[in-house]
Amino acid sequence: MSWLTPDLIDILLSILKAVVILLVVVTCGAFMSFGERRLLGLFQNRYGPNRVGWGGSLQLVADMIKMFFKEDWIPRFSDRVIFTLAPMIAFTSLLLAFAIVPVSPTWVVADLNIGILFFLMMAGLAVYAVLFAGWSSNNKYSLLGAMRASAQTLSYEVFLGLSLMGVGGAGRFI
Repeated sequence: MSWLTPDLIDILLSILKAVVILLVVVTCGAFMSFGERRLLGLFQNRYGPNRVGWGGSLQLVADMIKMFFKEDWIPRFSDRVIFTLAPMIAFTSLLLAFAIVPVSPTWVVADLNIGILFFLMMAGLAVYAVLFAGWSSNNKYSLLGAMRASAQTLSYEVFLGLSLMGVGGAGRFI
């Protein structure tokens, strides 16, 4: 196996780590969604999230089936490429933000010296996806809503960055 060089092994291990972390993040998102639906179902006394299957566990399957069979509807006068690309940008940027989160001392996809800045940059990149989605619909109200949502997100990120700098400075994480 002369083709299996140490550099190729490092690349394959990094890809494997990235896939495992991606699966863990997506699975955690699914279970958090299930927990939220179950808790709201308890508050509102709804049948689906609490009584379908064992402890409401089939509600997650029903939600996934509903999501896979939804129609991909694009408004007639919108910019189709940007309208389709906007959710992909948001999803990719938020998943890349998890590339720097260490799972253990040896399991990290990207060990960056500027980890907190990279996390904030990837979180800020999702704002562009919101702006692209509002702009690509060719509707002035969608654009105004997207600008409002992006301004609100950016204003929250300032305080998030300041609080992360305080935590990083106190624990020597930076």
